[in-house]
Amino acid sequence: MNWGLIITAIPFISAATGLITQAIKKVLDERNKTYSSNTIAGIISVVISIAYGVVYALIASIDISALYVINVVCLAVASWVGAMVGYDKVIQTILQYKTTKEE
Repeated sequence: MNWGLIITAIPFISAATGLITQAIKKVLDERNKTYSSNTIAGIISVVISIAYGVVYALIASIDISALYVINVVCLAVASWVGAMVGYDKVIQTILQYKTTKEE
């Protein structure tokens, strides 16, 4: 997986993350459950990125190496940040984890 492919995949994975996150939030709201949107988006983006990496490796018959795993991890982080849409959301996430840790 080259960097061009990663850059191309980020918007699609971020969009899919946003859609799936909204669907999960709707289900949780209907059940009156409390949740952190940022955590849900983070988990979903990582799952989608890993699934994308596995499917791409299978389709392209790529041997999974340490470099490939690093690329998939970079893709997961970039898609998570892309799904969060902006610096203020990233700061909000950091503050949420910091507050949760202190409690």
